[in-house]
Formats: sequence, structure tokens, C-alpha cells
Amino acid sequence: MPTARLAVCGALAYALAAPAAAHAAPTLQPLQPCYVSAGPTQREPVLLSASGFTPNAQVDVTIDGAPVADAGRVQTDPSGAFEGSVPAPYRRRGEAPFTVTLTETGNPANSVSVDSRVTALTVDVRPRQAAPTRRVRFSGRGFTDPSSPVYAHYVFGGRVRETVAMGRPRGACGTFSARRRQIPVRPRTGTWLVQFDQLARYTDPPQAIFVQLQIRVFRSFPQG
Repeated sequence: MPTARLAVCGALAYALAAPAAAHAAPTLQPLQPCYVSAGPTQREPVLLSASGFTPNAQVDVTIDGAPVADAGRVQTDPSGAFEGSVPAPYRRRGEAPFTVTLTETGNPANSVSVDSRVTALTVDVRPRQAAPTRRVRFSGRGFTDPSSPVYAHYVFGGRVRETVAMGRPRGACGTFSARRRQIPVRPRTGTWLVQFDQLARYTDPPQAIFVQLQIRVFRSFPQG
């Protein structure tokens, strides 16, 4: 099964922001085009920067209309602003839109919403069973750095044996698809670790968002 890791976003925190005009219509800075969900507790933080609320007011934070667990209400500073973060929604597969809404407690007219998308961090191989040297289809999503290709690092016996570029990710949520040999070097029998990330050099521990797959190579015998 693929494993993935991503820095875990904690509870919402807020700090004093730059002064804003009191009693202005609330505003919320635009979000990133897409956020990554690697697991129920491994979700990219959604940074929030808001202003225009009543000074020192309580503000409810919801995602798609639901309160954010352990961080559903914050207090603005004396200028009516705050900065903080909430974890992106959990997404097990694919991608979907989501909406963050900030509403002043007791004053529902003082509200602002912004939209974005969230994607699961995944890599799949088709077909699932194939000869080690056969070309297979690798596809994935959640590689959201548009400036770098997706790389597959082949590790066997604790050493990197080859690194293969899978091409640049496409779209806001960083999808890729490429046909490559399942193992691009001499396929020794045993368990291979394939790490997908957006770094040209393999690092252990990983220094970027990554997905790992295991490929087991068995010795075949001629049929008598």
C-alpha cells in the first residue's frame, strides 16, 4: 500500500495583524489554488489572513459549513483582524472544492468566504502486477510545485539505484501520468522502495511531500 507523509497542521493560531479600518466590510486574503491531504491527521495548513471585523470580536470559522474541530472560533485583535491557519479538509482520493467561511458571532451579516480545492496525495500503478522490466502507467496527484518535475527514486538494499523523471505536474492539484519501465535497472529479487517527490536527489528522511511504493521482485522459474 502507498504511504505518504505531510507536516501535520495543528489547531488554529492567531496573531496581531496590521491595523485595519474599524467597521469595514470583512475581507479574507485569497487561498492557494489547491491543498494536499495525505491522511486524516496529515493535511496541509490553510493560512488565513482576515480583516474588517469588529475589534476584539469572536469569529466562527467553518469549512463547507461545518465548524473546524478544536479551532472553530477565534478572537480578532483591536483592529478587527487576525491571522492563523486551519487544516485542509481530509480527502482520501481524488480532488474536490471546499469553502472557508468566517462569520462574526452574533452578527451573521459580517461574514466572508473564499474557495479553493483539496487533493489526496496518491500514486497508482497500472497494471498492479507486471514483469519488472515491463512499461507500466504511473499516475499521481498532490505534487503541487509547478516549478519542478515529479521524480521516482528507486532504492534497493538501502542505496539509490536510479532516479527517473516522471514529467511536470499539471493543473492546480499537481497531477502526473507517465509510462515507464516498472524498474529501470537490473531488477534484483527482493523488495524495492520507490519514492515519488519533487526533488532531483533522493533524501532520507524525505525533505519534501512524498509518496512511497514497494515493489517486490520474485525469481521466476521455467515451466516444465
